[in-house]
This record gives sequence, structure tokens and C-alpha cells, in this order.
Amino acid sequence: MRIVPMLSVASVLGACSTARLVPAPPINIPDSGGQRLVIVEPFFEASEWKLSSRTDHATVYGPGYGPGYGPGYGPGYGPGYAGPRDIMIYRDIAEKPLYARVPMLAQEQRGVIGAVQRLRPRWRVASTSDLMTATGPVTLIRVIVGEPEIVGSNRSLKTLACAFGVIIWPLLLINISPVNETQRVHGMMIRFDAEAADLRPKLLRYPTQPDFAVDTRGMTYRQQPFGLDLEYEEGVLASESSREPVLVAGFVQRLSTAVVALAEGVK
Repeated sequence: MRIVPMLSVASVLGACSTARLVPAPPINIPDSGGQRLVIVEPFFEASEWKLSSRTDHATVYGPGYGPGYGPGYGPGYGPGYAGPRDIMIYRDIAEKPLYARVPMLAQEQRGVIGAVQRLRPRWRVASTSDLMTATGPVTLIRVIVGEPEIVGSNRSLKTLACAFGVIIWPLLLINISPVNETQRVHGMMIRFDAEAADLRPKLLRYPTQPDFAVDTRGMTYRQQPFGLDLEYEEGVLASESSREPVLVAGFVQRLSTAVVALAEGVK
């Protein structure tokens, strides 16, 4: 009869486990050799605003109806000071998808610059500020982050099993194994080839971006749409906040490989 408590402990531990990215198969991109200046522009986004529900806890102080002190009557029920109370506040917030939020776009650009530099140590990989002093040919990479979508998930099954597992304990077995989910992040990469001296007069500054953008009107380009899959596992009760940094790191990793392929001319 000790099986049920042991099963419950294992189920709770599995249900609360934080997100872990499932490794993707390695992609080998032929190295053309030589040196190259690659400028990764601050990321743009083309995604819709989404409404999401948030629940916040707050403690309020002030008059209330209930056990407390009313005027002239001492302790009892009635209008008066009811002391601190914990309440829940429900609100709808309009926000961009995770990968397209302003702080995340800046973090993703920094991450891609570092990751591409590690993948191609002979290259010089930098942001647009380096165009102020750079000379010679430049490969300019523009990234536009689009909409994410869930393309595979067993979360509904796990959530249902977690809800009924309290009554039907064999269902707790399902919660020992994690939720498996795959997000696909859509977007566009664009490559421009130019001389650094020609790009300097085209530098622009936007309030929400951490560095210069480039006015590319009239320039020839090659564009490559992408749909990057991020498969991850987590407990059914894991918090969304613990999942976000894992997903952003996975997105940066996969996007960096795609940027290298675009700069190398691989389709």
C-alpha cells in the first residue's frame, strides 16, 4: 500500500519540473573559409497583439464589512475597519508574442551575434554601430520575427490526467513523464551585400531599438523565410516564466545556424 504515496511524490516532482529543450539534430554548414564582416541589424518584428489573462494577488487595507471594529461598538460585524485582506485581481493584457517583445528582440540580437561569432571564429560579427568605423565589403543580415504556433503538444492530456489523478491514482503515472510540446517560430531573414562606406549614410535610429537600423530602400537583397521548431519538455504544473528563457535560448541557437547558412549562401 505504500505504492500510492511513492507514486504521488514522483508525480508531483514530475509535474513541477522546469522546461528543458530537446536537442535538435546537428546541422553541418560548409565553411567557405576566409574572413567576412557580418553585421546583424537589430531585430524587427511582424506579429499580432495578443490578449492574455493575468491573475495577480494583492493585499488591501481599509474599510470593509465583516469581523472588525465598528464605530463605538467594539469588535463585531458591521461597517468598519476590517484589517488587511488578500484579494485576486484579474486583468487582460495586450502583448506581443514572447519572441517579438522589445526586450526579447534586443536579447535575441545579442545572442545571435555571439553565437554566429562562435560558429565562424574567422568572421567579424557585430551590430550596426561597427559600420561607423568599418571598411570594405559587408554582409548585412536583417531578421524579422513573425508569429509562433504550437505544432505538437500533449499538454491537454497531461492536464486532464493531473486533475483526475487525485481521485483515480493510476492516472498519476501519466504525470511522471513530462509535457512534450513543439513551438514553431516563423519569420524572415534578409541578406544585403554592400560596402561599409555606402551603408554609413543610411543609418537610422528608432526609439525602441538598441542600435542603428539601415535604410535599405533600393538595395538588392536575398530573403529567406524560416520556421524554426523548438521542442521542449516540462512538468504539467511548471510556470510559464521558467519556460520563457529556455525557449528564447533555443530560438537564438537555431536562428544563429540559419543566419550562418544565409551568409554562406546555403539555401
